[in-house]
Amino acid sequence: MKWQVCHGETMSKDVFFRTLSEQCYVHVPFKVPHGAVDLAVAAFFRFLQAPAAIKTHIDFSIAPLHRRGDVGYKHRLATDDIYNDDKEFFHYHPAIESHYADFLCENPVVADLIQCARPLWDATATTVRETLTRFEKHSPGIVNRVFDTTNPHILLRFLKYDWTDSGRNLAKPHFDAGSCTLAIAESTQGLRIGRDADTLSLVNHRPGQAIFMFSSNYRQLLQNDAFQPGWHDVIQIDDTLKGRPFSRWAIVAFIEAHGVKALSRNETHKWALNG
Repeated sequence: MKWQVCHGETMSKDVFFRTLSEQCYVHVPFKVPHGAVDLAVAAFFRFLQAPAAIKTHIDFSIAPLHRRGDVGYKHRLATDDIYNDDKEFFHYHPAIESHYADFLCENPVVADLIQCARPLWDATATTVRETLTRFEKHSPGIVNRVFDTTNPHILLRFLKYDWTDSGRNLAKPHFDAGSCTLAIAESTQGLRIGRDADTLSLVNHRPGQAIFMFSSNYRQLLQNDAFQPGWHDVIQIDDTLKGRPFSRWAIVAFIEAHGVKALSRNETHKWALNG
């Protein structure tokens, strides 16, 4: 299976901060076992073929105060809500393994996805910890705001878009709702990031790295006006995928400080709603 992981060179702290400030995103190292992404994506697509009762059985939250805390499968339709895009996704968190041990034993297609997702979640947690550590000098305690809790709010999203429903704009422009985001892998280029609607530009993708950006609730992690959340969308740029079972898949991690409330969707989608 063809896939790409966002890439960039290891950089000094000064270059790191300047790049993040200017672009609203920065490339960071992401060390994952060879073949782990391919295995996880294949398991995700097998999971999507399971009966609805199996796909929707896992359903709980690791963060009741925040809408990004939902764990499990969701299917959203753009026609249902102005904020929605046409997509299917599964949110993974290690807490699934203890909450649903018996269910996983009885349903190997789900257990396979969970087993394949764990190495990616572990790699994500390592990358997030290392990235946030860069800010500790100026924002003491930033790492603990994510990790000083039993279940760190790091949700790994496996995502599939359908061409026929989504057209060219697969994901409407928005800020993510959490504190920060890690874009890990995608089937084809299409993610655009900028400071606002006028500065959106396609992100290049190469193996070995992930893309880090702050999200709309980032001030729960640090108070620094030098940075701002990444305004982003996803567009379809490969017409050869039209009519196929999916137009794009991606793996993204959403990270939030623990014990905080979410911003409203009016805030996270404000420029899209205002034209």
